[in-house]
Amino acid sequence: MQKKPTAWQTKWPERISYGLSDAADNLVFQVMTTYLLYFYTDIYGLSAGAVALLFLVARVADVFESPVVGLMIDHTHSRFGKSRPFFLWYALPYAIFAVLTFVTPNWSANGKLLWAYATYLILGFLYTAVNLPITSVLPTLTQNQQELTLLGVIRQFFGSSVQI
Repeated sequence: MQKKPTAWQTKWPERISYGLSDAADNLVFQVMTTYLLYFYTDIYGLSAGAVALLFLVARVADVFESPVVGLMIDHTHSRFGKSRPFFLWYALPYAIFAVLTFVTPNWSANGKLLWAYATYLILGFLYTAVNLPITSVLPTLTQNQQELTLLGVIRQFFGSSVQI
């Protein structure tokens, strides 16, 4: 006899789906962290110092983005719930800016730097807007501590597997 899942126990398709959501997000993020410095300096022609400052500014912006997105999630009341709209609203812009970050307009040095700042900072915000709801949706999936742990492990497994 097959064990029947309780109302707060997730099924394997839900678990895999939850894990794959982080894998998709991390796939783009890994390309950024692995290749973007090389791209900005050797292909786009920005100085290493300018790119280092851009990355520093982006990390400082990250400090503020997570609480802002968290507040946005808390104040979202839609028929889709609190977290799901962020996947619906921000996944496509995230994909678009992931591509735009690697577009190379033939502008002046200042124009190129401005383009890099705009696309990378917006991409960072969109990453937060897509990634944070992945975590915030977890308590709505189950309240069982073992399930929460299992879902976290599955998410990390799929998220890490795209880094290979």
